[in-house]
Amino acid sequence: MICYLYEAPTYFFFAPDLPELLYYSHIPASVLALLIGFFVFLHARDQLLNKLLLIISVCFSLWTLTSLIAWTNVEANFVAFVWPFFALLSSFIAIFSIYFIHVFLTKEDVSFRLKLGFLALLTPVLLLAHTNLSISGFNITNCDAFGFEGSLYKGYYTLLGYVAMIWIATLLIKHYRKATSELRTQILYMGIGIESFLFLFTTLTFIGTYLATTGVVDDSRIELYGLFGMMIFMVFMAMLIVRFKTFNVTVLAPQALVLALLILVASQFTYVTTATSITLTSVTLVLTALAGLVIIRNVKKEIKQRKEIEQLAQKLKKANKRLKELDQMKSEFVSIASHQLRSPLTSIRGYASMILEGSYGKLPTKAEEVVGKIVESSTFMASSIEDYLNVSRIEAGNMKYELADFNLKDEAEHVADDKRQEAMKKGLLLTFKSDLDRHGIVNADIGKTRQILHNLINNALKYTPRGTIVIFAHDDAKKKKMYIDIIDSGIGMRADEVEDIFGKFERAHNANETNVTGTGLGLFVARKMARHMNGEVTAMSDGPGHGSTFRLEMPLQM
Repeated sequence: MICYLYEAPTYFFFAPDLPELLYYSHIPASVLALLIGFFVFLHARDQLLNKLLLIISVCFSLWTLTSLIAWTNVEANFVAFVWPFFALLSSFIAIFSIYFIHVFLTKEDVSFRLKLGFLALLTPVLLLAHTNLSISGFNITNCDAFGFEGSLYKGYYTLLGYVAMIWIATLLIKHYRKATSELRTQILYMGIGIESFLFLFTTLTFIGTYLATTGVVDDSRIELYGLFGMMIFMVFMAMLIVRFKTFNVTVLAPQALVLALLILVASQFTYVTTATSITLTSVTLVLTALAGLVIIRNVKKEIKQRKEIEQLAQKLKKANKRLKELDQMKSEFVSIASHQLRSPLTSIRGYASMILEGSYGKLPTKAEEVVGKIVESSTFMASSIEDYLNVSRIEAGNMKYELADFNLKDEAEHVADDKRQEAMKKGLLLTFKSDLDRHGIVNADIGKTRQILHNLINNALKYTPRGTIVIFAHDDAKKKKMYIDIIDSGIGMRADEVEDIFGKFERAHNANETNVTGTGLGLFVARKMARHMNGEVTAMSDGPGHGSTFRLEMPLQM
């Protein structure tokens, strides 16, 4: 049968006396949907989310193809055959939109039970599409089947569109409430895009066909505006691609967006008729193309720079990992070497001391001086080895602390007494003072605390060529703190070095002027130990040549 009141189309789709927006609403929306759908799919074919977007895009494009056939073809049998595809494709769009949002929000496939639920919702449409419940006849005069559509069948597949909207809105709201700030923005973009599409597409299609069926209007041209919902959806998908790299698409997104923009501008040729309109549209198309080329070029440059930065970051990450491994290997080597060196050094010190004490007979004066230097050097070397071992234990997390209550003021005084003879040999006056409101009881490892005090006083001895060293014990009952200050009249340091000297192997800039034997580990070990016992070691100085104050701070037991 032929609809004789209408002229047959040329090139299958193009016919006269059609609504001006027919091609502009169908072709750009369909091409844009297919462009982004295939672009996303081809860029990451293994991603389920990308596949679902492609399915929605293809279903929509097939719907627009069916619509163009219904609007332009005059072969009644052919139009009647494709008419049920409106219901089928609309239903697929609704169900796959729900599926799409599920995967977008959960980043995983839906359960088998939910898939069965989707199939159950589609079954009535699939079974009844080409039966009299779908369409029971065809109006050859108007060349349509509006008056022969089954109301229950049409109501069901229209209802699926609204079910999809409510289902999707519920999912989006549920995940939005517990999402991070960045994910909330993505959910918002996705929600606005897909809900706008489903609402406009479902509502205006239903209104258009209903008005045409009831004879209120001559045709369903109001449905043409519903197709612009797909453009809104694809714009938001493009925003998600560019801003958040959704669908794992990054590099080629700008090219696709510029191409989509060119398609939208070029599609205006489907309805412009005057020479002025054609000229303006042509100029706009050319300017858009030029601007697009500039944008693509700049984006490519930015992407290239970003890739180079990412590659450098990866290289730095690998280098940093390797440095940590080397540092660990170095620490292990130092630990092993230090253990191996400590035993013979102990023997050297022991035998040298016995020789000085006369255990093997009286030594000549010159020999005593030489053996004394051996004792002094071996003592320094043993101290350095102990520092290396402590660093290795600290970095490996193997340092053990046995906490107990003891009088910090008394321990500080004992250490001061031990170091006084050494100070006198260097011509220094080492004194101990105290000013306590409490008894000075702290809870810490007594051995480690003595070592901290030894390190701090040794530091003062090394860098005080002349003058005095004062060990001052005092407390602050309000703050519940106990302090031991080591105040020297030594070389001092700059303000910018006060924290640096607590680093591993770090020394003040003028350290070598006074002492060349320092390892730069004593203060590092002292602070690390103090912090592990809830204490702190700090330093103060008024500048080079004005001495320094090192403070051990520990929690006071009240």
